[in-house]
Amino acid sequence: MEALLFGAQASATAGVTSGLIGTGGLFKMGTMLSSIGTLSSVMGAIGGGSAANQAAQFQGDMYARQAQREREMGELQAGRLRTENERVAATQRALLASGGRDISSGSALLIQGDLAEEGEFNALLTENNTAAKISSLRSQEVLERARGKNAKTASYFRAGSSLLKGSSKAFG
Repeated sequence: MEALLFGAQASATAGVTSGLIGTGGLFKMGTMLSSIGTLSSVMGAIGGGSAANQAAQFQGDMYARQAQREREMGELQAGRLRTENERVAATQRALLASGGRDISSGSALLIQGDLAEEGEFNALLTENNTAAKISSLRSQEVLERARGKNAKTASYFRAGSSLLKGSSKAFG
């Protein structure tokens, strides 16, 4: 291709290229640039939605892991409480028996029953609090995953909107 054309050669070449690119050509430079811009907007919208979805799914995974850890820690803590309660009850029985009391009736039996109830209540309270934490984390997980899916869906609508706007500018 020649770098510069002058005279008759220039007008002949201009006539050939004006059919494709130029003032009355099939592809106007502005139309091409507008189309490139539209394509860029479409790809950006889809890419942004995909990235937001991936981030939300990752955050959802983190909430799921945290819920699992809370469950494990809650079970461990409740188990430790029960073990400690059994130790305290055994110590109390030994102390009562060493004092010459009958531990199978009367006040000694009531004290042991109250102690056992309170210990189990504390263990159940720990389990209940753990269940509430897990429920909250699971809810956050579900919401985060839904947020990601919604961001991805919204990106398709933004891409479609960009495509429509771009095509109306280019061909409208």
